[in-house]
Amino acid sequence: MKKISLQKNNFLLLFLLSFILCSCVETVVLSSVAGGGISIREKSFYNTQKDVVIASKLATKFLGNGLKNIGNSVDISVNEGRVLLTGIVRDTNKAKLAQDLAWKIPNVKEVIDEIQIRQEKLRPRDFSSALIDYFITLQLENKIFFNSNLHSINYKITTVDRSVYILGIASDDLEMQNALDIAAKINGVKKVVNHLVLVNDVKRRK
Repeated sequence: MKKISLQKNNFLLLFLLSFILCSCVETVVLSSVAGGGISIREKSFYNTQKDVVIASKLATKFLGNGLKNIGNSVDISVNEGRVLLTGIVRDTNKAKLAQDLAWKIPNVKEVIDEIQIRQEKLRPRDFSSALIDYFITLQLENKIFFNSNLHSINYKITTVDRSVYILGIASDDLEMQNALDIAAKINGVKKVVNHLVLVNDVKRRK
C-alpha cells in the first residue's frame, strides 16, 4: 500500500509541475460529477501518465536551457509520446536545441517542430498578440468541450500568432474535419495546422 501511495504522490507532483511549466498540459477527467461515468477517451490512463512525465521533464530541461523566458518561449504539447513544439525563439540554434532536448526524453515517439523564429526584439504588440492567442485557444477549447460530437479529452490546442495547432486523436475523418472547421471559424484565426491522427493510425502503435 505504501508503494502505491508513493507512486500516486510522485505522479501528482509531476502533474503539478507540468501544469506550472507547460502551456498545454493534459488534464485528466476520470468521472463526471453527476453520474460518475468514465469519460470517453481514445488513449489509456497509462499513456496519459507517460505524457505528463514527458512534459514535466522537457519543461524542466527548457527552463535550464533558456527556452522558457520572455525572449525565447517554446511551448510543449504531448499526446501519446508525440511532442508538438510551438512558440517563438530568436535564433535557429535555440529551435534546434529544443528538438534535440525533446528527442532525449524517454518514451518520445515523434517530435513535431512548429517553432517560429523571429530575430527582431520584442515589441509591445507582441504582448497583445499573445493575449489574443490565449483567447483564441480558450474559445476553441470551450467549443470542442461543449460539442457532443467531439471528445475534448483527446485534443491539445495551442495558438501562436493567431495560427492554431491541434494535436491529438480523432475517431474518424468526420470528427477530425469537424474540429478543424470549428477552429477555422473562430474570429481572428489566420490558419489551422492539423496534427491530429485517427484511432487506427500506425503512429499510435509504435
